Amino acid sequence: MVPVSAMPPEAASLLDQVRSVGFDRLMYGVDMLDGEIDMPLEVVDHGFTSEYTRLYLDRLREDPLRRMVARGEFDVFTPLVFENDGKGLSIARERRFSAGDLSLLRWCLSQGVRTGISFRIRMPRGRGASLNFYSAYSHTQKEMDAALQRVFLIGHQIHARLEPRLSRRYDRLLSDREAECLEWIALGKSNPEIATLLGLSPDTVKEHVQSLFHKLKVNGRAQAVSRGHMLAYLG
Repeated sequence: MVPVSAMPPEAASLLDQVRSVGFDRLMYGVDMLDGEIDMPLEVVDHGFTSEYTRLYLDRLREDPLRRMVARGEFDVFTPLVFENDGKGLSIARERRFSAGDLSLLRWCLSQGVRTGISFRIRMPRGRGASLNFYSAYSHTQKEMDAALQRVFLIGHQIHARLEPRLSRRYDRLLSDREAECLEWIALGKSNPEIATLLGLSPDTVKEHVQSLFHKLKVNGRAQAVSRGHMLAYLG
């Protein structure tokens, strides 16, 4: 179950500045930056009912925009501006959408999610903050240009208020022991060798290694080392 909480007052007060350009809803998520369509670690939302957020998270893997981002079709650190007309997305006019895609787009439109501005901000240890602002209305190009500048600025200010709390909670994907095991794996040590170096039993080291593989979502030692470098566990 993904923890979902309301926007704290110090961040919610900033949303008045984006309401003036037509965007009154925000979904902020903490994600792993690994190119997969995984559930967010946590969601902070504003302007949505709890039922909408719960149902959306249940259908997250049907979200065509999230799938396109996971496949690397868009630079997620540059704001994506899109309109959902229930038949597709303005940023992917040539794409053929599946029945599941269209079902979700129609449902989102029925809930007042027509226009969106989405982007990510890097967080420590391979995390990313996903900021998604929504409007129930279509916008002219001039209106969207003005909204984009305001939303991008306010989005960073909201993130600055949320990030310290969230980073403290999620900045350590691996435990200290798992991180130590990963460092020795990177140096080519076997599990029995790591057990001797750390003064642990081989079975305990095996458990730590299996756990870090699971957390890093890898299938072997080489992949673990690669992910360890990407997430700044290894120098």
